[in-house]
Amino acid sequence: MPDIGFSEILLVIVIALVVIGPKRLPEAARFLGYWTGKLRRTLQNARADMERELGIDDIKREVHNQLRLEELEAERKQVEETFRRSQTLPPKPLAPATPADPSTMDFIDDEPPEPQADARTLTAPAAATTPRHE
Repeated sequence: MPDIGFSEILLVIVIALVVIGPKRLPEAARFLGYWTGKLRRTLQNARADMERELGIDDIKREVHNQLRLEELEAERKQVEETFRRSQTLPPKPLAPATPADPSTMDFIDDEPPEPQADARTLTAPAAATTPRHE
């Protein structure tokens, strides 16, 4: 559709006013509007009939579906390739274990852990202080 600005429309109105005259201008505008609308409706109906006869909607739908299938196939291949690459890569080595720092550990009920028993705490005096029941 041509790009018509306000100045072009104003120029056409001024020329029509001079050529047709102010008395017959409204009648000419109605006549022009009537035939323009009738021509538009006729062209729209003809286009709709041609699209219906040729099955344009079906063709558009098939093209759309084909494009979607191609996109899905490309994504499927990409996922398969990623999976295949992840299967062929060697596993990453684990980081060496570092001893835990007790100051950074979370304790249950905010109680510090009990000290670990070592060889010095398992000596005879500890056993001697425990009463024996016979």
